Amino acid sequence: MKLNINTASKANLPTTSAQRNIGSYGDDTAGPTLLCICGIHGNEPSGLQAFHRVLATLKEEEHEVRGHLVGLAGNLKALKQKVRFIHEDLNRIWSVARITRVLEDSVSGNFQNAEEEEQAEILHHLEEIFSQSKGPIYVMDLHTTSSVSQPFVTINDTIRNREFAKNLPFLMVLGIEEFLDGTVLSYVNELGHIAIGVESGQHQDPYSIVWHELAIWLALAHSGCLQSELPHHIKEKVQLLATTEKNVFEVRHRKELLKNEQFEMNPGYTNFDNVKKGQVIAKNVHGNIQVPEDGQILMPLYQKLGEDGFFIVRQIKPLWLGISKWLRSKGVHRLLPYLPGIRKYQGQGHELLVNTKIAKYYVIEFFHLLGFRKKTQMGRHILFSRRKYDFEAP
Repeated sequence: MKLNINTASKANLPTTSAQRNIGSYGDDTAGPTLLCICGIHGNEPSGLQAFHRVLATLKEEEHEVRGHLVGLAGNLKALKQKVRFIHEDLNRIWSVARITRVLEDSVSGNFQNAEEEEQAEILHHLEEIFSQSKGPIYVMDLHTTSSVSQPFVTINDTIRNREFAKNLPFLMVLGIEEFLDGTVLSYVNELGHIAIGVESGQHQDPYSIVWHELAIWLALAHSGCLQSELPHHIKEKVQLLATTEKNVFEVRHRKELLKNEQFEMNPGYTNFDNVKKGQVIAKNVHGNIQVPEDGQILMPLYQKLGEDGFFIVRQIKPLWLGISKWLRSKGVHRLLPYLPGIRKYQGQGHELLVNTKIAKYYVIEFFHLLGFRKKTQMGRHILFSRRKYDFEAP
């Protein structure tokens, strides 16, 4: 059953005056840390509202927590102005090169733009939170979309991320890292922590707050933080979603927006609507934009700021998910460098260089099964990368 989405429920969400530390709850005993990053895009306040609700209920009902729940606000300047970002997308600048430069600039305080200043502050808080944690670390990045949507989870494709995301009764989207560079989730995953994104609905839909609140409570429970029962109103929501679809999708295509493209999405599309190859769904200065293959549309852009026009996703059958998990558990990826046309890149087992003239057939599909989601074209070769901490934490 699909979740019923009330497209008429849009409203202006209440504004939260945000400070970097939204709040925390827990004790000093050894236990997990659940970190919620809220509002990394300034026009997405739902996560902040939901975190405040959870924090208030925890305190009022005196719930027992082992470890800590912590909330961090993302782009404070953009949140104040209710815009996605000021100069550039704060969720696209978490590469090693950018972080290195931002940390160097933080010494002098001379940042190149507003988002780099925000990033420097967030990095300081992340370092403090991670260093003080006395157990496993779980991170949730809370988002909303510009189109009407049922809630879904986005993850970088590791088994650890998959298993944790399965605890939320939402749709799941794998492989977003293949198309997006410099996300905060990728940065956290590279540190070896579990990290998932939660897209709870449309920006101004009050139910977006409800689903974010549900996600935080369930993450608290399944991370091992929450030692008491879930609140009654959360149990009701879990029962409501018990019969909804929990399908898993993979990203197949991203429409990247170019400067001065004047991209305009055709009206009426919502997340996971079916689309056909050749179907006209948008336009720009060059004319109509067609769907490159059959699938479902994801995150069609209905706002002024953003670098992604839309994504095309396709459902993955449970059988292939099971095969993927089994192959990874057996370490099959370690055998790949012994096959013709495949070799380690710079001695790294999690990066492989594939000669596509030799290894021709179903290369991308097979590498996806083994967790190699990130690919870079290098002449006649493709560089495939996988996450280092697929099954185990560092």
